[in-house]
Amino acid sequence: MIEVLDLDSEYLQTTDGDIAVTNLQSALRRSWGRFAQYPLQAGTAEAIVEQEQLVAQFVGDLAALDRLEALMTQLTQVDPGSARTALIQAQVASVTHRFAEAKHCLAEAELHGAPAAAVSRLSLNIDQACGADLAMVLDARREIARESARLEDLVPLGALLADLCEFADADRTYRQALLLSARGALGRART
Repeated sequence: MIEVLDLDSEYLQTTDGDIAVTNLQSALRRSWGRFAQYPLQAGTAEAIVEQEQLVAQFVGDLAALDRLEALMTQLTQVDPGSARTALIQAQVASVTHRFAEAKHCLAEAELHGAPAAAVSRLSLNIDQACGADLAMVLDARREIARESARLEDLVPLGALLADLCEFADADRTYRQALLLSARGALGRART
């Protein structure tokens, strides 16, 4: 049986756009502050990449791309040659659509021992963006989403299905992601 989503549910309501932007900018300032104090702290530079990407994508602040380049300059000064630095370089190159450079950095990250799952995830993103070996990307995305059933794995699958004009499957995948998100919000509300 297909579960019907109540799109007016309080659990599917989102934060007002202006408030969301203010929250994102505040989180970004905190991340940059943490990076300034502890540039080698795991997750800090990675959070900056994600947040700056959101700022560029949803706020239209293209200076975020310059800030990402500045992040890379600083990170290569304090942690040169590490798998983490190479992986973040690959992410930044991918965000700025320098896919050949991203693949090169990804190979460096893998060579230096970056986690296989992180390398695979970014490699799938790059292949999907470039339209390379989409049948393999689709199979991998389906398998990952089936195993994890996580929002962050369902959304890229839905996007790929839409890109491939498999709109019914994309719609089902997005609805599954929304349902998962709503259940998570419901669970958080109950605690």
